[in-house]
Amino acid sequence: MLTVLAFIVTIVVIVAFHEWGHFLAMRAFGIRVLTFSVGFGPRIARFTDKKGTDWVISAIPLGGFVKPLDRRDSEMPPDANMDEEFSGKPAWQRVITYAAGPVFNFILAFIIYWLLMMSVGQRDALAVVGVPAPDSPAAEAGFQPGDQWLAVNGEPVEGWQDAVSELVLYLGEDEPVSVRVRQSGGDTAERRLPLAAWSEDPEQSPLTVLGLRPAVLIGQVAENSGAVRSGIRPGDLVLSTAGEPVTGWGGWSEQLRASPGEELPARVLRDGRVVDLTLYPQPVEQDGVTVGQLGVGSGGLVEHTYNPLAAVGAAGDRFGQQVNVIITSVAKLATGHLPLDSLGGPVTIAQVAGDSAALGVASFLMLLAYLSITLGVINLLPIPMLDGGWILFGIIEMIRGRSLPERFIVAAQGVGLTLVVSFMLLAIYNDLVRQFS
Repeated sequence: MLTVLAFIVTIVVIVAFHEWGHFLAMRAFGIRVLTFSVGFGPRIARFTDKKGTDWVISAIPLGGFVKPLDRRDSEMPPDANMDEEFSGKPAWQRVITYAAGPVFNFILAFIIYWLLMMSVGQRDALAVVGVPAPDSPAAEAGFQPGDQWLAVNGEPVEGWQDAVSELVLYLGEDEPVSVRVRQSGGDTAERRLPLAAWSEDPEQSPLTVLGLRPAVLIGQVAENSGAVRSGIRPGDLVLSTAGEPVTGWGGWSEQLRASPGEELPARVLRDGRVVDLTLYPQPVEQDGVTVGQLGVGSGGLVEHTYNPLAAVGAAGDRFGQQVNVIITSVAKLATGHLPLDSLGGPVTIAQVAGDSAALGVASFLMLLAYLSITLGVINLLPIPMLDGGWILFGIIEMIRGRSLPERFIVAAQGVGLTLVVSFMLLAIYNDLVRQFS
């Protein structure tokens, strides 16, 4: 139920904002708007305002539209004023009207980022490598426990989120990316990380596919806890426990919980040196079950908070980063650097929306902003039937000084419709393959 609700809210919000941009531009230029619809299919609710616009909510929440008075696709009503007709407006006004939809998607995303920067700020884990997975690309590239990422191909990074955002830009390319790291001993080094394994399976987390296990760094140590008795200190990087390599906080926590009162040999990396310890997880009663608890918190967290003014710059940085990622991904799909089976459709969006909503409001809003940017970028592609195609036609018309031939526009619309429908069907097919494979 949460997945369905999150999907509906996601689509309705980003589509409504997109169409709202078109609507406001039309009203600004004196164009009569006949219909503003959120959704397709049977009408659930309808309201007609004083200017004659039908506001409609329809049953299928997979899109929406704003229909202006346009003599090209409908008969002119008896009370029509030609000054209110869309196709008769100057080309520059039509270009602005088509661009307003994607622009409003970008505005929505920026507002979301700005609000999140002020309310929750940014929180991430330092991009410090734990024990790389054996025989993985990370291991072959020479990554060592304690390597802290400083830059990817010269671009500075701080947390894992920054690192992944930079890696996405090179997905599908043959050359390894250069990662500058600060080693546990303090020296800097360069690692050459190949992305071929991730390019073959781009839907997976790059950290998992590439064998980059985030470090388990110790933060706070509780007083009179098993950690104090164990001699563990803030800043320690846990390498192994009971002879097993530590692959992440989740697995390590479960190992400790399953060992109440036991003595567990462990190895940690401290100031560039490997130190042997014995861990003593203390028995603690939780929900009627005895579990082991060491008494440590996660370390290596990066937290930034912003006032309203500073949040503008931070939101702009996040917005620019996401736009860059989306444009690069679209370009790689178009050039074949990314497989077409990585396209996702409604089912994928619904699943991701549901997962994000389950993690909390902030996570869901981040996804909403990302999808809003994606919708804006895709609609600006110069493909007939999309806003970008009509913008291109309008610019050509302004350069020529006269309208494009009707035959050309009809033919271009046919080509654009074929492309758009083909990609939609491919995305739906990919969804079905993922569900039943």
